[in-house]
Amino acid sequence: DDDDDSINNESSSYVAAAGFLMNEPGSNSQNWHRDGPKEGFIDCFVPLIDLNESVGPTAIQPGTHRTTCSVVGDNNDDEGGNVLVPLLNKGDVLLFDYRTIHRGLGNVSESTTQTLAYAVYRRKEESSTNDVGDVHNFP
Repeated sequence: DDDDDSINNESSSYVAAAGFLMNEPGSNSQNWHRDGPKEGFIDCFVPLIDLNESVGPTAIQPGTHRTTCSVVGDNNDDEGGNVLVPLLNKGDVLLFDYRTIHRGLGNVSESTTQTLAYAVYRRKEESSTNDVGDVHNFP
């Protein structure tokens, strides 16, 4: 089949953005947000240290990529809703839809900087540009 990506040696996705996020001691939690509004993007987070509650892991609201509500802003209430806080080990991978509402929690540790590598994967057919539509969540 001429349309088989493995035969044509073409990829149906590519890395649209990549880098590192650092969460330093004393940081505040981010506002709840989506990284962008577009379908077809996947966030990939890989912590470079073992995560625990004190170093500011990422909290996610599963299923919110299917909702049409706008970004939820500075709601600091992590209780009572459908919130997951995966405590990943160094090298584990967290994948979630780019539209999923999430936030980095504050780092309340005394001296541990939490660092993670991230990449945003995108389906090739979405666009020929690298504009991932990030809503710029970092000050």
